Amino acid sequence: MSGPRIRVMAAAFAAVPGSSPHGAAMMSMVDGLRADLDLVTVKTEDLSHIKRIGEARMFRVPVGTAPRREQRAIYARAVGRQIRAEPYQVVHVLDPWAGAAALEPRERGYALTYEICSFPDPDPGEESLWREAHERTLEAADRILVSTVAAARALEGRSLRGRVEVVRPGVDVGAFDWAEVPRFGTPRLLYLGPFSPVRDLPTMLGAIAKVKTLRPVHALIAGERDRQRRGEVRDRVQRAGLADVVEVRGEPNPRSLPGVVAAADVCLAPARDHRVAGFAELPQPLLEYMACYRPVVAAAVPGVQEVIRDEVEGLLHPPGDAGAMADAILQALRDAVLRERITEAGYRRVRSELNSGARRRRIRQVYEGLVPGSQAHDPWSDDFEDVTGLIELSTSAIELLQDDDGGETLAPPPHDGPDTSETESPDPRPGEPTHPRRARLVPPDPPPSPTDTQPGLVVPDTDPGQR
Repeated sequence: MSGPRIRVMAAAFAAVPGSSPHGAAMMSMVDGLRADLDLVTVKTEDLSHIKRIGEARMFRVPVGTAPRREQRAIYARAVGRQIRAEPYQVVHVLDPWAGAAALEPRERGYALTYEICSFPDPDPGEESLWREAHERTLEAADRILVSTVAAARALEGRSLRGRVEVVRPGVDVGAFDWAEVPRFGTPRLLYLGPFSPVRDLPTMLGAIAKVKTLRPVHALIAGERDRQRRGEVRDRVQRAGLADVVEVRGEPNPRSLPGVVAAADVCLAPARDHRVAGFAELPQPLLEYMACYRPVVAAAVPGVQEVIRDEVEGLLHPPGDAGAMADAILQALRDAVLRERITEAGYRRVRSELNSGARRRRIRQVYEGLVPGSQAHDPWSDDFEDVTGLIELSTSAIELLQDDDGGETLAPPPHDGPDTSETESPDPRPGEPTHPRRARLVPPDPPPSPTDTQPGLVVPDTDPGQR
């Protein structure tokens, strides 16, 4: 028996695709959730405004290089307008900024899902703003998704009982080809992820400095899109006298990520022992290291310890202890038997418990509980005669259209060929529809002025940081 096909909007202050846990969480929804899905994310220079992946529509908000607080404000306003623009049954937010924006139009009757999938990362001086938005979203959410049992326990004792679900992250194990790559002489250490304070890069740099005194190494620190943060870490590397062994770079292209990981000898996952209600994260790069058959050295923080046992699936060190971290790195480099044992066990753990399929099944279970019958939708009832798979839509701006009922809605402009910078999908044949949902559209009025105060997701196609 086929259940209702629901409409869902998901929002994350992140670039998708990308190496952030937000991106991985969204892609699992695209692949596994039985719903008409709209995604609101952040646009960067290398990503188009609008993209369609299967039946999901992705709207990317241009935030430019303005201060992060201003970027978040632009993004949050866009989230609020999109919620008002279309009749969603569920709004799924992956950060408290979107969560706060989703609280305003709750009279529309949708269920609110709050997924906590990464440590908080407010700018200095904004901790109180972040915490207020986080607490308000927690209290209002119909479902709260956390990645670890430790995170669920951190929320115990509050008036949240019955609303918290553990949904572990997942990794596409098959995408991480861990076939042997040539070794490159000097042992290589890799860190992937944001450069936020909770990642504790100073402890990692201290550990690398200690290792350097005993043997040659080459370290790559990558994964941060923010240029200012990259500059700050480069300055710290210079001051520590590590410029000859440590390279700081941005975020790898998702397609090249498996090769970057496979070329490392030891992968690092430092972290502070950060205690915030609902946060006991299982970092996405940690799973990618293990899926790529690489030995892992990680901080022994809640969440990580649910997956890695010391000297079983990896090597753990006390958070903030640079000496202990250095010892673990040296142990992984010199003990081939240990190294093979922990990489094999880590790979088996990810493959059996933390794969992308397991996450997709868990997301469907959560949504079936939230909207009973929604995941019983019969795919044979869909009209997929003309579906052509992944289609990229090129556009110079996001335009606001009106539906037949006079309501405002976002929709892609006419297709004029795929953007081959992100996909190699073939052009659709003339006359074929490019959207299986066949949204009812009328020709657009002249585009509104480029301001993010217009209704609907109409945001400036300019750099807000340029004045």
